[in-house]
Amino acid sequence: MNTRITVGDRAHKAPADSQVTLAHIMSEHETNLYGTIHGGVVMKLIDDAAAAAAGRHADGPAVTVSVDRMTFLSPARAGDLLTVHAELCHAGRTSMAVAVGVTAERWNATSGPTTEVATARLTFVAIDAEGRPRPVPGLKEE
Repeated sequence: MNTRITVGDRAHKAPADSQVTLAHIMSEHETNLYGTIHGGVVMKLIDDAAAAAAGRHADGPAVTVSVDRMTFLSPARAGDLLTVHAELCHAGRTSMAVAVGVTAERWNATSGPTTEVATARLTFVAIDAEGRPRPVPGLKEE
């Protein structure tokens, strides 16, 4: 669904047009000394999903400028299916803020709710072929 509209001379996109959901089964080689998934592994998944959402919105490359907030809520373990959902929450002239949520489906749970593992907010800047910032579409309110 592409809900691109034009406001003035600037195109706008809805957050849903750029959202990204990634899923990854965690393995033993991703654990830390405590037997849980290393925080850096979760951070990489968050950055991957957020970068894909920013790139979709920008219609091209976007680079991470900052991790504005990262909160770990519950540990993930080997065998868990982590789902990482990223969606734009703000678009400036060249920058974009992306909200990310991470949940886990426990490998040993026959049923039940997913567990919220982490949340984050990251800022990206769209770049051109020379690596310079370039304009991005605005964010259409839904």
